[in-house]
Amino acid sequence: MIRERTHRLIVAGLLAALAVALSALEGVLPPLPIPGAKLGLANVVVMYALCRVSFPTAAGVLAVKVTFALFRGPVACFMSAVGGVLSLLGMALLYRLCRDKISFVGLGLVGAVLHNVGQWCVAFGLLGSAMTYYAPFLLLLAVPAGLVTGLVLNIVSSYLPQLAMDKKG
Repeated sequence: MIRERTHRLIVAGLLAALAVALSALEGVLPPLPIPGAKLGLANVVVMYALCRVSFPTAAGVLAVKVTFALFRGPVACFMSAVGGVLSLLGMALLYRLCRDKISFVGLGLVGAVLHNVGQWCVAFGLLGSAMTYYAPFLLLLAVPAGLVTGLVLNIVSSYLPQLAMDKKG
């Protein structure tokens, strides 16, 4: 029992560290053409945790990733939190209902769209109707971002060892 809990804690810590490292890496990559937009590479780790470890582990990884966003300021942290929670909940529901029918690419697309919707809602709340014109651009960007994160997870997941001793939901 203690070994299993220790193993789960180590796995969660490694995944959280990887998510933070990918967020930092993404911060130094050249910006995308839409202001404030990112690919969301750290979301690959959240998806992996959700599908291969457990929902609580994915939520923990997300919490660490959101905390890391505090370095970019409180608004960025809040936007990251709202987008991340909406994305994680949507992906978790979809994965639970369609586990055998959905691919990582499908989850990545849903996650990216919901993440952008959550962030847009926060921006709309802060800036009002001025954000209305921005929504189509964010949704258009979500498609390639979701494709990339899903494809990356598709590629790397076959090379990763089974990290969870006994997946629990």
